[in-house]
Amino acid sequence: MDVLLINPNSREPLDFPTMPPLGLASIGSLLENNGFSVKVLDLELKVDDFDPRVYISNLSPKVVGISGTSYSRFKSFSIASIVKEVSSEIFTVYGGPHATFTGEDTLFHINDIDYIVHGEGEITFLELVNFLIYKKGTISNIKGISFRCDGKIVQNAPRERITDLDSIPYSRHLLEIEKYRTELDFLEIPAVSIITSRGCPYNCYFCSASAMFGNKHTMRSAKNIVDEIHYCINKFNIKGIKFYDDCLTLNRQHILSLTHELKERNVNLPWECEIRVDTVDKLLLQSMKESGCYYVDLGIESASENVLKTIGKRISIGQAIDVLKWCKEFDIKTKVFFSFGHIGETWRDVIKTIKFMNKYCNYISKYGVSPIMKIYPGTRLEKQARENGFLPEDFSWSEPFENAGEDIIDSVNIPIIIQPSFGIKQMKKVRSISCWIYISQNLNFKEYFKQYRLQNLLRKLKETKSFSHLFYCIAKEMFIIFKIVMKKCSTR
Repeated sequence: MDVLLINPNSREPLDFPTMPPLGLASIGSLLENNGFSVKVLDLELKVDDFDPRVYISNLSPKVVGISGTSYSRFKSFSIASIVKEVSSEIFTVYGGPHATFTGEDTLFHINDIDYIVHGEGEITFLELVNFLIYKKGTISNIKGISFRCDGKIVQNAPRERITDLDSIPYSRHLLEIEKYRTELDFLEIPAVSIITSRGCPYNCYFCSASAMFGNKHTMRSAKNIVDEIHYCINKFNIKGIKFYDDCLTLNRQHILSLTHELKERNVNLPWECEIRVDTVDKLLLQSMKESGCYYVDLGIESASENVLKTIGKRISIGQAIDVLKWCKEFDIKTKVFFSFGHIGETWRDVIKTIKFMNKYCNYISKYGVSPIMKIYPGTRLEKQARENGFLPEDFSWSEPFENAGEDIIDSVNIPIIIQPSFGIKQMKKVRSISCWIYISQNLNFKEYFKQYRLQNLLRKLKETKSFSHLFYCIAKEMFIIFKIVMKKCSTR
């Protein structure tokens, strides 16, 4: 085996992955097209007793490519260690969004990783594999990589963006597609994940998408996209589509061409996507609806104009309200993201957002609420956090990190912003309020009861020391449930 590509496991044992590693699949397909033997190992699919050492040893790959996110970075490092235990002769290459922005830090701390691939991996990884296996070219001329040389870390010149995305293979034969549980929200029918473009020019301060792709937005042709959809329909019998672009509607002509192609080629499948409120209008939403769009994700983040300006969101509350009302008119469901804990955000800003969430609850089908502001590498937020002392001076992405109040805020190994005016106490309060809105005004009562109220009741029962206290706990929970039910009924 020439190349083994590995996606680390970042989920709980009972969770099932919904998003196949399409990036690894396209890299693998491109390698195959150039004569290399390739396998993709997705550890998200494997049970706990799966032994990657045996698997790697049996394949004896010459090169192992490892993907991963900031959340799964330590799993990626562990994989590299396992590879080197099998054989120190195997080259290990680490890529993906986290690796792109932490190359020097990773190579300094993680000796088991030999090379870092920055940015888009297809062409860079192909050139690197050609060098490592066949000694083609010189290492210094391979753009977009970092490596060690004579005890020093070398970072080559960055690689230019791939402009012709149609040239990237979309074949999924390297993946066990039937094992992924990709379903459309609300409809609960089998779906396929499709990416039609790369990049976002808006540069919100908490997001690494624009930094990853250099603010440049590249797109596949509508024909190429629908060809892939037809391939998936014929091969996997899918019934819906999840577009996973950072924002499907960044380029008006792109989305109009796509909706036209879907209708012209009779692809009558429901689909969902992510949009920005400043990239759509009523006519565009109508065209999207007519081609199958039933559900959109949109990030409003805050109802405070001051916060929106600070985070570089570049939208207005008026635009958000218009889009919510248009979606309601066309019966397009909405998932709206709100986030709290931004640098400089005050409790008055929080109240504005909470009031907005309450006021427009009948226009929002699902809430995505983050009561904490996580810091990710490559973002403007990371830079500000370092400048303002929200990250320790010796902070390293390659070493374990624990936030204050880790058990409360649930942010494993991802640092967060903790400010004097917005600390753990305020985060807990926002989480409680958002949970209340989440269930009492809009969403699935049964799901909320199972996840929150039942867990809370069981925890209290374990702490019960007397019958009277037990009765009090049960009565209190029943009263809360009664209020939730009454509140839910009153908002229908």
